[in-house]
Amino acid sequence: MSKITPLQVYTNPILVHGHSEGWIYRISDNYVVKVAARERYKKDMFHEIKIARLLYSFGISVPEPIICDFVNVRDIVEIGYIMEYIDGITNEPSTRQQANDEVNKADKLGFSRVKNIDGNYVDNPEWIFTKDKKIKLIDFTKWKYKGF
Repeated sequence: MSKITPLQVYTNPILVHGHSEGWIYRISDNYVVKVAARERYKKDMFHEIKIARLLYSFGISVPEPIICDFVNVRDIVEIGYIMEYIDGITNEPSTRQQANDEVNKADKLGFSRVKNIDGNYVDNPEWIFTKDKKIKLIDFTKWKYKGF
């Protein structure tokens, strides 16, 4: 059996959010992990952490990406994408413009999102609205950076 990350402090992780890509569990006071909800995300998480690290390094408002490592949040040891825990509200409608402003900053730096055949984005920006009234963009599996 694989050893789990020392970043997982909680013996009973707290389910924070779930969607088609992955399930988010709080694993300590400071960290959450995103584990695969579908098989494809097991590969996509490595792309997502690369994009998140680039965004973070350029000063785009995202949760700090930490590492992909082994956790035990669903009674099995599995790999997950560990990032900074952000206390807030997901996709608060009144803060959509703040999120769009942050996406536009990323666009100017060479980041892009996948478009469908009609020219519309496959995914919309997602974000967390924090208690200090800022946003943190999340979910980057369909983002690209200057070709990769």
